[in-house]
Amino acid sequence: MTTKTRLLRRGFVLEYTTLAWNVVGVIVLAYAAIAARSVALAGFGLDSLIEIGASIVVVWELGDVGEARQRRALRLIGGAFMILALYIFVQSVVVLATGYEAKHSPTGIAWTAV
Repeated sequence: MTTKTRLLRRGFVLEYTTLAWNVVGVIVLAYAAIAARSVALAGFGLDSLIEIGASIVVVWELGDVGEARQRRALRLIGGAFMILALYIFVQSVVVLATGYEAKHSPTGIAWTAV
């Protein structure tokens, strides 16, 4: 087995591990965000959702590394983070304008610590 093949296999294992971790994270953070009605936890969960997309893009990218494909992948990931930033901005303005205070979330604290 060549070095390139070993590294490619390792890359796939790492990306699939990251993908699995983030899928669990989205589920845990969705529960915690709803229970605490927390914009911060919802944003953290959406970030994990974007990371799932990024992992899928990286797996797609590992299949064929072309310059055009890399640019498209980076644009997709960048666009997703821009949407997340806009969501957090809008939700933060709403929360500040209404004076809403989120509840504490032991689940959110534990997940963040992990």
